[in-house]
Amino acid sequence: MSRPDWLRTFLSVYRSGSVTEGASHRGLTQPAASQHLASLERVLGETLFVRKPTGMEPTQRGRELYAIVAEPLDGLESVLRSLDAGVAPAPESPLRFGSSPEYFAAEVVPCLVGLDLPVSVSFGSDPELFALLERGELDVVVSSSTPPRRSIAATTLGSKRFVLVGAPQAVPTGSFGSLEDVATWLTGRSWVSYSLELPLTRRFWHTVLGRPFAARLQLVAPDLRAVLKAVELGLGVSLLPTFVCKDALVVGRVVEVFPVSHLAPQEPWFACSRPADADRRAVSALLAALQAPRAPTAPP
Repeated sequence: MSRPDWLRTFLSVYRSGSVTEGASHRGLTQPAASQHLASLERVLGETLFVRKPTGMEPTQRGRELYAIVAEPLDGLESVLRSLDAGVAPAPESPLRFGSSPEYFAAEVVPCLVGLDLPVSVSFGSDPELFALLERGELDVVVSSSTPPRRSIAATTLGSKRFVLVGAPQAVPTGSFGSLEDVATWLTGRSWVSYSLELPLTRRFWHTVLGRPFAARLQLVAPDLRAVLKAVELGLGVSLLPTFVCKDALVVGRVVEVFPVSHLAPQEPWFACSRPADADRRAVSALLAALQAPRAPTAPP
């Protein structure tokens, strides 16, 4: 095996925090990956990892080597993938970004205006996106859960706030004097949700309305934009993030059933990347744009 292969294995182990997982990502056996690391350490004359109960902890020399080789190797892999696909490599590799499609459309696309930054987007669940980030197949991920690995750095972007919304024709205006009135009205009423498990919805009913979930689940659609459309058409009520429904609220396609955004459970947003990539121009530019305050189009 050549020295570039040793470096690829080093990169994979560094990002996964495990020789076994790093070997799996590279299509190697665990002994072969261990041999790559041993060969690289022998050439450098320094130890790159310390084995701990939590996984492979990089030494200072290991962190320094990662900072040097991560971007060039990622660029090389991008060129090789283009050649394998029969496509001429682009002059500048796009920044590879991952999030939910709803968040990307509402929050990230406006951040790209004026950046002159090529971006390639992948959508998926948080675990799927974290796995791609660890393997070096994504550069930045925005998630609502904390990264599972120490090899991923997370910056808090803010909190996801929620609004209880319904179609204008379905919500009686001015008839709710209390949360108890809201709970009574919602009991047995059609509800539209993102998932069958209803984790956030059940928590909202329990902590805010003071009773178990008692609405009638009418529609489950794993896309918040579809949930919003169903609410607009009167198929049910839902608890939606403000970034999904703020424009619909402004123009009156949906209305707020009762002000609960300050009471409903909130979820944080995290911008995640590999620590050694923090100084890459594309990564730092996008992270700065995501963290920059933006004036809301209207109150949520």
